Amino acid sequence: MTKNKGITYTVISCLAIVSMVIGLFVYSTVAEKELTNDQYKLLKFYQLNTKRDLNTFSLFENDKPFTEANFEGKWDLVFLGFASCPDMCPMTMQKMAKTAQMLSQKEGLIEKINFVMISIDPDRDSPERVNEYAKAFNKEFKGVSGNIKDIYQISLNLTLPFTPVIDSKNTDYDMDHSMNLALIDPSGKYHGFFKTPYTPEMMAEALESVIKFSN
Repeated sequence: MTKNKGITYTVISCLAIVSMVIGLFVYSTVAEKELTNDQYKLLKFYQLNTKRDLNTFSLFENDKPFTEANFEGKWDLVFLGFASCPDMCPMTMQKMAKTAQMLSQKEGLIEKINFVMISIDPDRDSPERVNEYAKAFNKEFKGVSGNIKDIYQISLNLTLPFTPVIDSKNTDYDMDHSMNLALIDPSGKYHGFFKTPYTPEMMAEALESVIKFSN
């Protein structure tokens, strides 16, 4: 009996070890992990090696001041465009709206990110106009405008270049600007950017990973 008990204990111990190994393997296989830099790049998202502070600026969301402090507390996906844009801007805003919709279907994600459009065309885009334009794509989106000097400074901070048009006599002008999107982290620092061409599916997958795993 003693010998049989020893064999039984040995078998039970071996089974327990095997079960633990299998459990650890399954956990490591199915547990969520942050995407690697290479995986992010396949999704057209690039994280900065050193997160960048933003310079001080003063703009408006409707009649409310909008400063660098407004980027603190949540993630912010930022697009620099203009409401009179005939094609690329509405296309980009539609992609952002679809991305927001996809994130809203994941528990605990959409509450942690804002979507912001900053107008590069303050001569035609009052704060009220650009905010109304942004909310036409999603009622939670924010549209911001103000003085061209601060807008241009933001574009430099976020590496989203554009060619300013100031006091033009022609009111039907187009504007040259970047179609990339900047991501600002909850501490208000420039975290990374999406490089065109990107899709809502790519953005949603990258943002889900960033929001869940980035500090």
